[in-house]
Amino acid sequence: MIRYNEIEQKSQEWHELKWAKIGGTLSKGLFVKSDTLFIDILSQRMEDFEPTDSYTSDAMERGNELEPFALDYLEQYTGLTFDSVGWLQSEENELLGLSPDGITSDNKVACEIKCFGRKKHTEVILKDEIPSENIHQVIHYFTVNNDLEELHFIAFRPEAKRHFIKKVDRSTEINLGTEKKPRILTIQEAVEEAKYYAKELLNKINKVEDEEESKI
Repeated sequence: MIRYNEIEQKSQEWHELKWAKIGGTLSKGLFVKSDTLFIDILSQRMEDFEPTDSYTSDAMERGNELEPFALDYLEQYTGLTFDSVGWLQSEENELLGLSPDGITSDNKVACEIKCFGRKKHTEVILKDEIPSENIHQVIHYFTVNNDLEELHFIAFRPEAKRHFIKKVDRSTEINLGTEKKPRILTIQEAVEEAKYYAKELLNKINKVEDEEESKI
């Protein structure tokens, strides 16, 4: 894995680096049987980088403002120091990368920070588990970083009586199904699935690119 420490997240250089890559936001696509992710990544690879003005909602702005406070809280809670890194690039598969919220200098511990609204934060506290819509991002940390041993997921909300912190490792069981039709597997098993599909996806993309190149 390659760490891009000097690149600032959200910068133009960062956007260019992650162009045609599968980061945390797109990682769920590695578990969905459709061509959506394939078309998305292929379309980016077939064209030059396209600078765009990123839309930022009020909730996203709030998250950006609170993230440093959440990171400080987590460092005090764990006794660890998390570095700010622009991008982590997998060396196994060029499609895979990640913008971590924080990672230790030895790459063994990372954190994922969420700053939910009042209702969502309360729901997370009551269920006492990582939200299903965020679990693929958690898996992706382990998919990109082979050295990663554990991850701390924190739902941080200053207005609440307490924050939510969950530590997971590769042996942690997760549900990639639904409540009615659960699909229970360990994070490591999910990682192997993600890597397999990412390899198949890259091969498929390379084949189409070769075919398109022969037509020019």
